[in-house]
Amino acid sequence: MEKSGGNPPKKQHTSAVSPSRREFLKLSALGALAMGSPAVAKDLIGKGAGASDAVRGNGIPGKIVLCHDPLMNGHTATIDRDRVEASLHESIRLLTDIPDIGTAMESFFPGVHASSTFAIKVNCIGTTCTRWEVVRGIVSGLSQMAGGTYDVSNVTIFDRDNPHYSGYTESEFEFNGNTAYIATGNNANDSGHIVWEDHHLSRYLLNTDYVINVPALKSHTHWYNQITVGMKNHYGSCDPSDLCNDSTMGMLPLNSDTNLKDKTGLVVTDAIRATYYGGPGEPPQNWSIYDEATPNSLLVTTDPVTNEYWARDMINAQRVASGYSPRACAWIEAASEDPYNLGVSDPAEMTVINYDPTISVDDPGVAVPDGALLVASTPNPFSARTTLRFRLADASDAKIEIFAPSGRIVRQLGGQQYPAGMGEVVWDGLDQAGRRVSAGVYIARLTAGRAVTNRRVVMVR
Repeated sequence: MEKSGGNPPKKQHTSAVSPSRREFLKLSALGALAMGSPAVAKDLIGKGAGASDAVRGNGIPGKIVLCHDPLMNGHTATIDRDRVEASLHESIRLLTDIPDIGTAMESFFPGVHASSTFAIKVNCIGTTCTRWEVVRGIVSGLSQMAGGTYDVSNVTIFDRDNPHYSGYTESEFEFNGNTAYIATGNNANDSGHIVWEDHHLSRYLLNTDYVINVPALKSHTHWYNQITVGMKNHYGSCDPSDLCNDSTMGMLPLNSDTNLKDKTGLVVTDAIRATYYGGPGEPPQNWSIYDEATPNSLLVTTDPVTNEYWARDMINAQRVASGYSPRACAWIEAASEDPYNLGVSDPAEMTVINYDPTISVDDPGVAVPDGALLVASTPNPFSARTTLRFRLADASDAKIEIFAPSGRIVRQLGGQQYPAGMGEVVWDGLDQAGRRVSAGVYIARLTAGRAVTNRRVVMVR
């Protein structure tokens, strides 16, 4: 089958918050909980193959690509398989700074060779499941390793539930004349490896060289868990899979097992269709904060904790917009601390790339959504000053207001006529009275004519 991932989508737009979300001001309560703060900060150990060569498992801690692409068509009956693949591959290129997708994939897995084995854990519980289109895009990328000769028959796709019931077919996973294996169960039993008390790990994980975690973005009813993403995805990797009753004593030791922590080189959260309320078996729900009523998103990272941090941010944003309380998910912060040390939960230590291939703010031939777009502030987080850039489709009066998490206006900038194209204002971290504001999360709102767009900025000391 012909691969489409070699040609990335149109030049990307990167920003601190996806431009397709609406009315972010009403989400400002999340700032008071120290959630949802985007950061464009240091990459802790470098980029691309140089980082992954020396590190097995989480090779680029704290770095994540948040891809939002409406053309993946999660809001329609048929998801665009080739568009998913192209956006996923470009997200991987952005994460690694490596233009060749095969080489970029190799950088996640130190020592990988032509006969290395992979286990891909998916989530096929309910109709909001890990889409086969996303997993196909991953396997397509693997097939381009080793100069395009990697044998994907060394790849096993598995879950506790049979992926075939969620639309997975062998014909979609054939590359270079070889086909990935789609397992009918998790292959965990009493003779398997014990990861916690009497819970035995899947033999697919025990007997593989590398692991790729591909969860679906879901809410959860149980108060211990609250959301279902990457770390909880591995409840389906063990037997019995009844660790939901205590997320710390079950989820974190499970993910700390060497067969997961050291083998997992890539985490891709499928948020093309997702849920924010109810249990993991709920069907896909409408998301009002996205114009398409669905996230149409992928979270691509090597860091399982950074992945959970931003998954929580997405779910909480919609929960608050829908009048529900946000989910604390304290186990995310616990996962970054001793004795687990699974990844980065502090946004000030993250590198966050927002990628939307449908928007290029520097291309005058590309339409600006709603006539105006507030681009990422630079730097973000900041301590002294940050520059807020924006683009106007037409000449217009424009102002940028800075809101505290409580919704109080602390500063107004601009408030004058600007020509069409790019413009910018500088916020020096002072309020309207000239007093320095406290460290924390703030909302920057651009108003230009009828257009209103929002971004979150982080003030640090």
